[in-house]
Amino acid sequence: MSTGEEAFVARIRPVWRVASPLTRVETTAFIILLLAGLALGVVSMVAADDDGAAGALFELVVTALFALYLWSAVAGTAALGAALVLSFPAGLPQQTLLAFAIAALCVVRLGAGTLVLAYAAALIVATVALANEAASGVAMTLGFVTVATVLGGIGLLLRLAHARGEHLDAQLLRSREREREAAALERRRLAGDLHDGIAHDLTVIALHAQLLDDEDEAVRRTAQTAIGITARNALGDLRYLIEIAADGAPSTPGFSPDPAAAVREAAETLTAAGYRVEVDAAPLPRAPRRVGVVFARVLRECATNVLKHSGTGVVAVTVRADDDRAELTVRNALPDVRRDDLPSTGTGVGRMAGLVRELGGELDAGQVGDQWVVRARVPLS
Repeated sequence: MSTGEEAFVARIRPVWRVASPLTRVETTAFIILLLAGLALGVVSMVAADDDGAAGALFELVVTALFALYLWSAVAGTAALGAALVLSFPAGLPQQTLLAFAIAALCVVRLGAGTLVLAYAAALIVATVALANEAASGVAMTLGFVTVATVLGGIGLLLRLAHARGEHLDAQLLRSREREREAAALERRRLAGDLHDGIAHDLTVIALHAQLLDDEDEAVRRTAQTAIGITARNALGDLRYLIEIAADGAPSTPGFSPDPAAAVREAAETLTAAGYRVEVDAAPLPRAPRRVGVVFARVLRECATNVLKHSGTGVVAVTVRADDDRAELTVRNALPDVRRDDLPSTGTGVGRMAGLVRELGGELDAGQVGDQWVVRARVPLS
C-alpha cells in the first residue's frame, strides 16, 4: 500500500467507529422525502383495486419504517430487513428490496462499520434469492445493487463531509483555546513585568515620600532627587511595557542585562533609603543576555522586599561565579515589627523562583537565624 493510500485509510477508519447523527439540514430533507413517500403510498393505496390494496398497504408500511432511522440506524435497518424477509412469502420482494436498496443511503450515513457490513451481506442474500425466483430477476437485482451502490456512495460522501466538519470545528475550538491560553500567558507576563519593575519604583517613591517632611534639609533633598530619578525609571519601564503590549519593538530594555549594573542600582537604591549595603560581587563570565536580565529582576525584587520588610542593619549582596554557574545571595535583617503601610501581593518570591527555573536554576528564600536570605543559582551556559 502506498503512502497516499495509507493516509486515506487512516482518515477513513475513525469515521466508522462512531455513528454521527444527522445534521439539521439532513433531518429536514429526510423528513420531507419521507412525507412525500408516505403521501405517494397513500395515493397508491387509495387508487389500488381490491387485489392490490394489500400490497399497497405493505409498501406504505415499509416506507413508514424509514422513520426509525431518525431514532436508530440499527432499528431502521433491522425493521426493513424483517420486512424484506416477510415480503417473499407475501409475494412483494421486488418492492421491498427496492426500499432496502434505497436504505443504503441511511445505513452508510448513520451506521457503524459492522452495521454496514451486515446490511451488505443481507442485500446480497436477498438479491440472490430474488434472482433465483424469476427469469427477469437477474437484471432486476443488478438494478437494485446499482441503486444501493450509488446511494451508499452518496451516504459515504455525506458521512465524510460531516466528519470533516466536526474535525474542522474541533481544530477551531483548539485554536481558540490556544489563543485564550496565549492571551492569559501574555497577561501574566505583563503583570509580572509590572510587579518586577513599576512596583519596585513605586515602593521606592513611597518610602522617599515619607522623608519629604524630615527636618533635615539634606535628607529632604536626597529624597526629592531619589523620587525624581525613580519616577523617570518608572516611566521608562511603563513605556517599555506599553510598547510590548502594542506589539512594537521596545526602545528601552526595561531591565539591564549587565549584572554589575544591576548590583550597583540595587545598592544605590538601598543606600539612598538609609540602609548600609555591603557588596561583594565577583565579575561574571560572559553569559547569555537572559541570565543578566533575570539577575537584574531578582536583585530588584530583593531590593523591593528589603525596602518593605527589612529591619535595621546591614544588607549584604554577594555574587559568586565560575565558568558554569553564578550565585547571587542577598541577606538582610528581619524586622522587629512587620510594617503594614506598604502593600504587598506576596507573589514576589514565587515570581523570582519561576524566572530562575526558566533558566534551569534554583532559588531559595527564607529565614536563617535573625536574617532573611535569598539565594539564586543559575547556569551560565
